[in-house]
Amino acid sequence: MSVEKFLSHINANGGMSLSNHFIVAIGWPGLGNAISFACDEAQLPNTQAATGTIKGRYQGEGEINYPHTRIFTEMQLGFQCDANMSALKFLNHWYNHIFKEYYETGEDSDAGVYSWADVAKSNPLDHKLSRRQRNRTVQLSYPDKYCTNIYVHKTELGPKSSGGVRTSMTYVMERAWPYAIDAVPLQFGSAQITKVTAQFYYTKHRVVISDESMRYEDQDIGSEEFLKILNRNRKLRDVFTPNKEMNKLLGKFGDPNFSL
Repeated sequence: MSVEKFLSHINANGGMSLSNHFIVAIGWPGLGNAISFACDEAQLPNTQAATGTIKGRYQGEGEINYPHTRIFTEMQLGFQCDANMSALKFLNHWYNHIFKEYYETGEDSDAGVYSWADVAKSNPLDHKLSRRQRNRTVQLSYPDKYCTNIYVHKTELGPKSSGGVRTSMTYVMERAWPYAIDAVPLQFGSAQITKVTAQFYYTKHRVVISDESMRYEDQDIGSEEFLKILNRNRKLRDVFTPNKEMNKLLGKFGDPNFSL
């Protein structure tokens, strides 16, 4: 392949993707875009399958692997903190929403719930006066109270009509929740932006794309009709730029729904 053909192929798809173009949105009620602006580190999650082995299927054949379970691992998000420590406050609020602390209000043993944070005093030296009962209890909330979706949008440079940004694909982490908030290092020396990192578990993830040529549903790459068209055209690019025969074939598999 010549350099001209390579460059024309890259330019036809909008150029190369840059790792510093992304937007993270968390589906927490009333959160707004503040956390999206503060998030400066994210990952597109991996895909992994748990496998088993089969032995003795054919004479002379060794062990072969087969998939049996789809595995979803944890993800990590990093945030830059403003002078109000908004990102760290939000993560602590979310985490303490999972484990709520309760206290006894009187002789009838009715329980009240503590707020996720104590009220600050006018003088910082008086903060030590804020105390809680030693015998307070901790109760776990139901998952519907603290699980939410996290959206990681991989963005690229786009037309001016869309604000110069277009979304190439989006990963949706369903029913995510923070299981760990990493320690935030503080030290004297050169001034640096304070950052906080959190680890999240989620139930499963799915992918949302806008490329209609790749959104056909349940496409069997090994089907006879599909292979006939591949052999007839003899060019890989025909798979990604369907002709009339390809459009007819893809139409047989229906129009999938990838709405959020």
